[in-house]
Amino acid sequence: MELRLGSIPLRIQGSFSLRAPLLGLNEREPVKLALWVVIVLVSVIIHELGHALMGKAFGLEPRIELHGMGGLTYFNEGRAEVSTGKSVAISLAGPFAGFLFAFVVIATQLAGFHPAHPIARDAVRLLLWVNVGWGIFNLLPMLPLDGGNVLRSLVRAITKDHGEKIARVVSIAVAAGIALLSIRYSQWWVLYLGVLYAFQNVQGLRQAGQLRVDQTLAEAIQQGYAALDRREPKEAVAVLRPALATPASADLRQVGLKIYVAALLREGAWSDVMDVVEREHKVIGAEDLSRVSQTMRELGREQDAARIDELVKAPAPLSEFRT
Repeated sequence: MELRLGSIPLRIQGSFSLRAPLLGLNEREPVKLALWVVIVLVSVIIHELGHALMGKAFGLEPRIELHGMGGLTYFNEGRAEVSTGKSVAISLAGPFAGFLFAFVVIATQLAGFHPAHPIARDAVRLLLWVNVGWGIFNLLPMLPLDGGNVLRSLVRAITKDHGEKIARVVSIAVAAGIALLSIRYSQWWVLYLGVLYAFQNVQGLRQAGQLRVDQTLAEAIQQGYAALDRREPKEAVAVLRPALATPASADLRQVGLKIYVAALLREGAWSDVMDVVEREHKVIGAEDLSRVSQTMRELGREQDAARIDELVKAPAPLSEFRT
């Protein structure tokens, strides 16, 4: 379902329409179940509007999407640079929008408005529970919750490159604690969230580690290419050799190995060239190996060229064939 809240696009996925009723299945009466669904919908929209309006105040273009696990606010960040302070403010705006809504509900009651109908009283109770209870839960320092995003923003500002890793580790610890407490108090939905968030953060931690490795090799590739362009192959070799020893992504390693072999050829380090080719010929690829072979032959290294040709023509092991 596609809607607009003023200038802010809102999309409601089918998974949200299914999950909200499931969370309220303890309500036996259809009217109360319908009330629960409406309150969850309104409360999640208010929460996401808090994020969206704060981002809009900073010049960002927000869009809101409601899904099975709640909601997300996305931003087109092309028009404004998001500083640490702005990022923290955007993250906190969601829970505090819910707190503000709850405060308005409480204020009306203090002003003397007390609904007489049981359904209306249930609505007030649920509104306070969802907006205050879920808001407090959202402030926990655990990704992908708002408190986790605040933690990541602050740690990134302090530690630069290690912010993601630290935030993920803290999130895993918090998720594990939530899971243990939920088992003790038989809160099975909270247990599900704890296990889910722990798994997501373990995966995120692995991806963050891979990203750092790839970034290191990418920077080495740029430096190595620049060194070759300056006709300084020795410098290119020195930069690329340690970076290629890391478990970077295959595509990035292929680019790095091409530049590394080119630098070794310019250095005349024939034995090093052959060591790399023997060890990494599957990653380098037949086309580039053929170019290396041709270069070796032009330089009078006929025996080495013949060995590279053998590697190019060698059939792949059966385990590498795909059907």
